Amino acid sequence: MKPSTASTLTFLISAFLLLEGVWRLFSPVVYGILPTNRAQAFIHLVLGVAGFVARRRGAIKGYFGFLGSLLVVVAMLWFVPVTRDVPEGLLKINLTVAMLNFAVGLIALAVAVTENGRRRFGVPPSARSNPPYKV
Repeated sequence: MKPSTASTLTFLISAFLLLEGVWRLFSPVVYGILPTNRAQAFIHLVLGVAGFVARRRGAIKGYFGFLGSLLVVVAMLWFVPVTRDVPEGLLKINLTVAMLNFAVGLIALAVAVTENGRRRFGVPPSARSNPPYKV
C-alpha cells in the first residue's frame, strides 16, 4: 500500500473513531444504529487520538496491527455464544457493532500486513542502492 494511502486511511479511521467517541459521550445511540456507553466512548477517543499520533510519528503499521487485533477479538467474543455477555455487558455491543468491528478490524489488519512488506528494510525497494544480504 502506498504511504499516502495508508496515511489517508489512518486519518479517516482516526477521525471516525474520535468523532464517534465524542458523540458517544452525549448520546445513547450513534449514527442511528450503534448503541453506546461511556466506556466505549472513552476507548474510541483513545484509539482516535492514538491514530493521529501514530500517523504523525510514522507508526501506522503498529497502530493498525493493534487496532485490527483489538476489533477482531472484540467482535469474535460477541459471535461466540458463551462469551457474548462480556462485550454486551461491558461495551454494549450488538450484532451491528460486532459486524462493523469485524470489518474494520480486517481492513486494519490488511493495512498492517501491507505496511510490513513495505517497511521490511526501512526504505522502499526503488530507493535502495544495494540489495539486502542473503542469509
